[in-house]
Formats: sequence, C-alpha cells, structure tokens
Amino acid sequence: METWHFSESELYRWLLKQTGDSDLSFDLLQDTFLKALQQKQAFCDIQNQRAWLYRVARNMLIDKQRKTNQEQFQELSDNESIWQEHELPAVDSLAQCLPKALSNLTESEREIIKQCDLQGLTQQAFAEQNGLTLVATKSRIQRARQKLKHILQTQCHIRFDEQQRVCCFFKDSDSR
Repeated sequence: METWHFSESELYRWLLKQTGDSDLSFDLLQDTFLKALQQKQAFCDIQNQRAWLYRVARNMLIDKQRKTNQEQFQELSDNESIWQEHELPAVDSLAQCLPKALSNLTESEREIIKQCDLQGLTQQAFAEQNGLTLVATKSRIQRARQKLKHILQTQCHIRFDEQQRVCCFFKDSDSR
C-alpha cells in the first residue's frame, strides 16, 4: 500500500499525459490498483514495485488503445459496407451508359480502356503487347480516361461526390 500511495498521483499524471482523457486515466489507474491487489503477497515480493505498476498501467493502456482501434476499424468497415450498399445501384445503372460512351472513343482509346481498366491488364503488359513504352501507355490511358469521363458527364449527366466517386446520373432520352 505504501508503494501505491507514493506512486498513485505520479502514475495518474503519466496516464493523463498519454491519453489526454482524465476519466480514462482514472479508470486505468483504478484497474492498475486492482491488479496490484490481486497479486496479494506476491506484490510485496516484487523487487521494483513502482516499475511493475508502470508496466501494468502501460500494458493496460496499450490494450485499451488496441481495443479502440479495432472498434474504429470495425466501424469504418461497417460504414464501407453501408456505402457500398447505397453506391452500387448508381454505378450498376451507369453500366447501361458505358457501352454508348465507349463507342464515342477512338479505337485505340477504347482498346486501352477495355484492356487495362475493364479487363485488368497491367499497363506494362499493354505497353509490351502494343510496342509502346510504359510512359506512352500511361499518357494514352490518362487521355482516354479524361475523354471517357467527359463523355460520361455530358451523355449520362453523371455527378461526383466529394471523393470523386459517382454519386448519381441521368440518362438522356435517346440512350434509353
């Protein structure tokens, strides 16, 4: 108990500095005290009790941070699933407009978009198959994508959200 009384306020300040949260720091401090009490006589046999208290508090803090990070990650994953549920219909519906938009590209623009973006061929493989440098391929696909985006915006009236994802679109009457 003597070690606890000498270390309590210092340990609390250390926890507060680590967390920036007085309630969490107090909770961790109390949990550390309970761990010390659970040791019973074994705590008295510990050579450096103060170091042991800090190590226990540090481990509890790490465990709390890991748990918080897992919960935040799960929340982000859940939000991603919700986003996908809401966004997929707009993107799926946009697929109706894509063939017409692709037909407005030149043959070379259409081929690079189809092979690299739609069929998953790497730009390096496309360059090798077509006798191009990688730099030329990157330039061509960039121009083709910009042209396709412009066609989709004008033909399908697509709109983008803050993250530049397709949020919605309206088909022209002649594309139904």
